[in-house]
Amino acid sequence: MKTNTADRRGSMFGGLMIIAIGVWFLLASLGVNLPNIGNLWPVFPTGGGLVFLGAYLFGKEKDAGFLIPGVGGFLVGLFFFLFTFGIYEWAEMSRLWPVFPMIGGIAFLVMYIVEKDGGLLVPALGGIGVGVVGLLFTMAGLSLAWLGTYWPVILIVLGLFILAQNVVRR
Repeated sequence: MKTNTADRRGSMFGGLMIIAIGVWFLLASLGVNLPNIGNLWPVFPTGGGLVFLGAYLFGKEKDAGFLIPGVGGFLVGLFFFLFTFGIYEWAEMSRLWPVFPMIGGIAFLVMYIVEKDGGLLVPALGGIGVGVVGLLFTMAGLSLAWLGTYWPVILIVLGLFILAQNVVRR
């Protein structure tokens, strides 16, 4: 029974990962001063993302399905490094959560750029839009308090828009 190249590469990667983890724990057991795993855990989503990107870039078939987990995992890992290296505090996550839908949107945008499938623009622009608007609210202090008083203006504008469409059609 033949094994294909992808199976062998997967086995090699798994073996190399186990060896790397074993070397890490051996060095720690021998008293070698290593960085704290509490600061390095974002290597896993970053590395996973790089594996998916590598599968897309170097695989025989350019399967664009690898791009979303590749870009997403890589960017999520980089984002978490900002916290583990002390650039941001974990308490700030309540303000920075919009980065996650933005990362998803960026991943879909990369897939759109490669595939040229217009259907991918909806989640791409939706994710990026939710992220940008969310950051405006959480970081810039944008507020919807005025909406409680002036929400009927939205109905008035919508009604005017509908009337204008009917006038233009005639």
